Amino acid sequence: MSDLRSKQVVLLLFFFVTALLMIQSCAQMASPPGGKKDTLAPKLVASIPLTKSKNYKGKKLELTFNEYVNVRNLNQELLITPNIGTYQTRIRPNGLSILLDSALKDQTTYTFNFRNAIEDMSERNVGKNIKLVFSTSNTIDSLSITGKIKLVDLNKAFENVLVGLYPYNDTLRIDKAKPYYFTKTDTSGIYTLENLAQGKYYMAAFIDANNNLLYNSNKEPVDFLTEPFFSLNKNETKNFSITLQNLDPLKITKTTSTAKTVLYEMSRGIKALELDNKKDLIYQIEGDKNIRIYVKNQEAKDTLFLSANVTDSLNRKIKIPLKVKFRELIKKEKIVRTSLQVSYLPAQGKYVSPEDSLVLGFPKPVVSWDSKRVQFITEENETITLPDEAYMWNKYSNQLTIKRSFLPYREKFLLNLEKGAFVSVENDSSDVQKQAFQFQDLEEYGSIEGKVGELPSNYIVQLLNAANMQVLYEQNTSQKFNFLHIEPGVYMIRAIEDTNKNGYKDIGNFILKIKPESVFYLEGKVKLKANFQITDLLISTQN
Repeated sequence: MSDLRSKQVVLLLFFFVTALLMIQSCAQMASPPGGKKDTLAPKLVASIPLTKSKNYKGKKLELTFNEYVNVRNLNQELLITPNIGTYQTRIRPNGLSILLDSALKDQTTYTFNFRNAIEDMSERNVGKNIKLVFSTSNTIDSLSITGKIKLVDLNKAFENVLVGLYPYNDTLRIDKAKPYYFTKTDTSGIYTLENLAQGKYYMAAFIDANNNLLYNSNKEPVDFLTEPFFSLNKNETKNFSITLQNLDPLKITKTTSTAKTVLYEMSRGIKALELDNKKDLIYQIEGDKNIRIYVKNQEAKDTLFLSANVTDSLNRKIKIPLKVKFRELIKKEKIVRTSLQVSYLPAQGKYVSPEDSLVLGFPKPVVSWDSKRVQFITEENETITLPDEAYMWNKYSNQLTIKRSFLPYREKFLLNLEKGAFVSVENDSSDVQKQAFQFQDLEEYGSIEGKVGELPSNYIVQLLNAANMQVLYEQNTSQKFNFLHIEPGVYMIRAIEDTNKNGYKDIGNFILKIKPESVFYLEGKVKLKANFQITDLLISTQN
């Protein structure tokens, strides 16, 4: 009997273990091998409060989904309007809870928009349009504002631009006050502000780079309303075109002195420079944001006090005081001189077009040169020198333009610089250099013609490289434009309405509620072929 009972016990244990293994296998959540891939996004099946609830006074929100979920970048993705302050979050396998640190406001409709924060565990399918809308009163606000945001400089819609709605206040500053309602644009640059209350509001759109809901003019493009407020009593559509408006003062960030030069590094780019009381100083803009001053016939021990009249990269004119002190030459210190380098435009390997002049660039100002040592050698081996009127120096004497009309009109020619043709402010001179150039056949070019708007105004029309938005050519015109001898390629065209006729785009001032000058783009890209003329283009001035 004992043997029989032992066998029965063993058999029972076998069936028990087998049953456990079968139950465990059945309980696994993994999809069977070769099964259909999960493409369904998680769905909200329960919430506290229910969406569109009224008179909710609680401090806790709960969301439950139909499957296990992952919560991703909640701090960035969750948009809560109006702002509730701080909160605590608890993540559950199939949902989450939000505990508010402060009570909700009375008579207020709240929206919790989770955007792309919720995704399923298995295939990371993102739950779209997951929102909780509820009210602390017996009504739910239902007004909305929609629109599209474009980045002016790139002429394209921009994602994650913050669009803010502010209660009217005559002292409102978007760099100091956070919006009451806000949202962000989608990948198409579209935004929607929903469940808004009636009232007087101000509105602005900007790239909130540091996610603090405050506008930083130093690095965040912006657009805004020029009027103090608008009355919201019906659904509205408002579009914005954002552009950078850096209002930080231009300043010197670093000064480096040697026995012969002083270099001032600036906080942003500069376009033009004039020195007051410059005496025997020679100066230039170096790179795109530095000022370098050279000494000439001036004792190094002298300290000079000057004023620099600077036009910065945003076309603002600023006067900056400079203290110029050259470092005394240390005993046994030698100033090493090298040959003066020369750069060329068009660059080596590039054709010369009928619109091109030749441009010679130098790393430092040139104080003397001999035009007789600048020679052109034709294919017939003829050596030509040009008259003085063929040459034009820029104001810093570091760029020499050889005018197109004086160039030898041959298919090919050689630019020959004899030794010592150019001498710099530091007394180094150029070596012998030979650079070959070749004119392109006229049939290899095309032309682009059109007009801006229906009525004349003051426009700066720019032809842009479509790949990088680089400005290749520009024209000042009242309406019609004509770009001749253009290489085949893909282009974009834009027109700046130069209302004050100063020759550049004014970027405005958000503090003073001054809008930037309007920019209009030709719809679509222009694909130009060789020996082809594109005409009758129209740049619409209706935004």
